[in-house]
Amino acid sequence: MKAKLLALVSLASLFFLNGCNGIGDKDTLLARIDKEKVYQEDYTLLMKNGGTYKMSKGQYLYQNLYSKAALTARALSEYPELADEWKDHYADLESRVLTMVYQRYYVMECLMYSDAELRQYYDANRSLFPSDSTGDFYMVRGDVASYYYASKNQEQFDAYIKDSLKLNDPSAEELQKQKQVFANMRRHQLREELTRQILDKTHVGIQEVPAADAKTYYAAHKDDFMTTPGYELYHIQGSDSVALVNAVAENASLEQFKAAAAKYSANGKTAKDSGYVGHVKKNFALPYGIGMVEGLAPALEGKEPGFVTPVLRAADMKTFHRFYLAALDPAKLKPFDRVESSILGGIKDGRFFDVDSSTVLITKSGSPIFTEADLLRFNEKYFHRVITRPIHEKMVAMIAENLAFSEAAKEAHLNHTWEYRALYRSARWDFLSEKYIDKKLVDSSIPEDTLKAWYDRVGSPIYQNYSYERAKDDLRKVASFPENMYKHEYYMCYRMIYAGKTFEQSIPMIYARHIDEFKDLKTERFAAEAYTGADVYLYDTNVLEYKPYMILDSLLARADAFYKAGKRSEAYYAYRRVMYAYAENDSLFEKVAYDMAQIQGENEEFMDAEGEYYAFYTMWPNSVNAEKAMFSRGFMLNENLGWNDKALKVLEEFLQKYPNSELKESAQWLVDNIKSDGKLADDLMKKIEAEE
Repeated sequence: MKAKLLALVSLASLFFLNGCNGIGDKDTLLARIDKEKVYQEDYTLLMKNGGTYKMSKGQYLYQNLYSKAALTARALSEYPELADEWKDHYADLESRVLTMVYQRYYVMECLMYSDAELRQYYDANRSLFPSDSTGDFYMVRGDVASYYYASKNQEQFDAYIKDSLKLNDPSAEELQKQKQVFANMRRHQLREELTRQILDKTHVGIQEVPAADAKTYYAAHKDDFMTTPGYELYHIQGSDSVALVNAVAENASLEQFKAAAAKYSANGKTAKDSGYVGHVKKNFALPYGIGMVEGLAPALEGKEPGFVTPVLRAADMKTFHRFYLAALDPAKLKPFDRVESSILGGIKDGRFFDVDSSTVLITKSGSPIFTEADLLRFNEKYFHRVITRPIHEKMVAMIAENLAFSEAAKEAHLNHTWEYRALYRSARWDFLSEKYIDKKLVDSSIPEDTLKAWYDRVGSPIYQNYSYERAKDDLRKVASFPENMYKHEYYMCYRMIYAGKTFEQSIPMIYARHIDEFKDLKTERFAAEAYTGADVYLYDTNVLEYKPYMILDSLLARADAFYKAGKRSEAYYAYRRVMYAYAENDSLFEKVAYDMAQIQGENEEFMDAEGEYYAFYTMWPNSVNAEKAMFSRGFMLNENLGWNDKALKVLEEFLQKYPNSELKESAQWLVDNIKSDGKLADDLMKKIEAEE
């Protein structure tokens, strides 16, 4: 990055860069990051919207403005097609932005006065505004509008004070307070009037949509009137998942499965009938005390009769099952006369609602401007709602109101205000930076057969019971998530969170638990890389530039510095940031995973540390640190946690795997001590005490 703090910028050059539109210092450039410009008005908008910070102004500007501008510049450089995507997106968004400018700033803040009019009053009455205020007209513009409105309506204000409040000889302080109250009453009045009148004033009309016909709706939505599909099942139930794995082969015949069920199943009600469960509906609770079995429907999805499921954990978290799919019960269309009354009821309460895509919903001066096809596109792109009649009416009303307010805003030239420009830039930065992150995190080149294989393994990973086609985008996201992250989390949390679940069964939960933190840290990393690699010009020499540290060298140096300073908890989370931000780097992931395990051990967070060590040597069995990790885990399980059965298993595995280890004698002593029920340790302590 070439960061240049420009100490001297001539007025002429600023005029050339910024142009002139009468807003004054709101046009002042704060920064130029490659081709992206950040203005003082962008910072002012943040502060007007309640922005506060306890960090330096340079860091605040970076986190809220400069990082997004840098990501935008990088996005357009790497993916030029995003420029057209933004244009298409803003064509939908502009009416909402203009509505905000009109309602929030022009009406509710300015009371429909122009900036020029309010600034003139502000300059002439500076004594009305506290000397300890920001001194920025735009930060007190709402107060200016309140006082100005009271002065323009002095007779009504006096009557309000005298007749409504019954105040005699009020103090100057009380008068100023009541001017705010008086103006706020007008603000709320304006909002109600405009909401009622805006459609008429702009000639925007909402067209009535007729109710659906029952038979027509039935014919168009037959998939909604199918019986619930199901299966004919047999099962084996037990409390030992390993025993269930060994009880029957994956390719067992029905007779073999029935024999195993009769012999091994702990469910007496079904064991006497060779494990027969019967015909059950998909995603319904199973009879004979079996109840809900999470993962059963995904496990059977797309399978043919004769399939034997892997071991599945029941809802009580203590019971396990394996199922044999004897037959499929496909869904069947219910006859119209069976569902007619429910369809009529659904039409009446608005649940069943259908409109032809060519139906005109909104007009302008009698001409169509918005159809059902447009609404369906909006819903698919932005709202993702199940469209009932009430929701349809609310969506149409909202869109019509936005279109009307945007029309009024343009007539008032609000599309030339600094607020509009700042909101436009903010929306553009948000959209393009988000699109860039999505492109970086989601691998669009994953082939179709790979996605289908993922679906066969984990089902619909985010929204349960989605078909493959509906789940495809989610599958792409989940399949793009680093495998290191999946494995580390799965093995580290083996005791509780993922106990009894296979790795594949755990993937959706791992993704849901960590995607937000992962995406946030990746975003910080990509923003830092974009900013550091950009040509950055900062124009305000009074603000010290913030140097982002989410670059690998800086991140590692920061984590190492914490660790050397004895700030182990800070070091742990600093290494965690490295792990998440650079999860695709296998060697780096391995390094910080071991560092994190070491830190947790030193912090005496033994339960977390033993999980970290287990994850480490399971994922990297050939690492130079795998031997130490396995021994450390065995030692902690015995010495610090008292889980001797687990410790014995780990230490004996250690002795078998590392027969020439320098830690062999220590490991053997621990094994012998555990087997002696602690007698070796007791004898050693007695010997030490005797020598003392």
